[in-house]
Amino acid sequence: MGAWVSQAAGTLARLRVCDHIAAGADTPAAVAERSGASPDAIHRLMRAAAMVGILRADGKRFTLTAVGELFRSDHPRSMRAFVDAETAPGHWLPWGRLDACVRGGKSVAADVLGSDVFSYYATHPDEGRTFAEGMSGLSAAALGAIAEAWQPPAATTAVDVGGSRGAFLDFVLDRLPEARGVLYDLPSVIADVPAKPRVERIGGDFRASVPAGDLFLVKHILHDWDDATARTILRNVRAAMAPGATVAIVEMLIPDDGSPSPAILLDLNMLVMLPGRERTLADMTQLLASADLAVHRVVPTHSPFSLIEARAR
Repeated sequence: MGAWVSQAAGTLARLRVCDHIAAGADTPAAVAERSGASPDAIHRLMRAAAMVGILRADGKRFTLTAVGELFRSDHPRSMRAFVDAETAPGHWLPWGRLDACVRGGKSVAADVLGSDVFSYYATHPDEGRTFAEGMSGLSAAALGAIAEAWQPPAATTAVDVGGSRGAFLDFVLDRLPEARGVLYDLPSVIADVPAKPRVERIGGDFRASVPAGDLFLVKHILHDWDDATARTILRNVRAAMAPGATVAIVEMLIPDDGSPSPAILLDLNMLVMLPGRERTLADMTQLLASADLAVHRVVPTHSPFSLIEARAR
């Protein structure tokens, strides 16, 4: 029944039920009025959400549990959009072909969606915006955990490789007031990013080259790619490194000892959706070595994310 629970959670997120409850609409009838849903059906959905711990039922009234709070759009580490995106057609339909992915050893998302997932989102902008919002929420959660565990090393120029809107770069520059930053991503990605003090926006493809610097930020990038492409990205970073430079890589690591981790399920998502994969620390060490880099230290956090500092071998 796990798939049923996932779709129930996704529908709860899509209809913003927890936003309505937080705003005072704490009965199914009130939520139905605000969401435009069937009163009977929304009650059945909310009852199921209470059973799995998202809501708390007290007679005919419902309140949010700690998990339910994360379904609020205004929560600082909101997961609402992420849950919505992961249960929407762009992800849900390819996951229905997991058996084909396992048989063939590669993603069938393009076959299912008619294009790769990012092209799909370009032609389904509402779903694409939800996915982007979901990734921002996931990024905020990761950065919140990293902030408690890691102080960036001294640097003159920090380069955010594939940095999207530059959340990781903003975090670093707040802690390195003398440094300047480079936000590096595809021209179409950075085109609408507002200008910021001490930040230069440079458009390009990290598979071809990377701007020079002495601190490189690589957050949630390598897991999107197979080993050959990830190696190319890291070699381009290595070629751009000033003497003594550091590479800060943020990823979920699959535990080497096989203990449970969300990274194991995220790895299946990479199999379904992209050519990438999650990696163990041993995998990452080997990948870095192939690009003439070595692990300097690993910074664990209270979240599933780890930060790996790497330097030239």
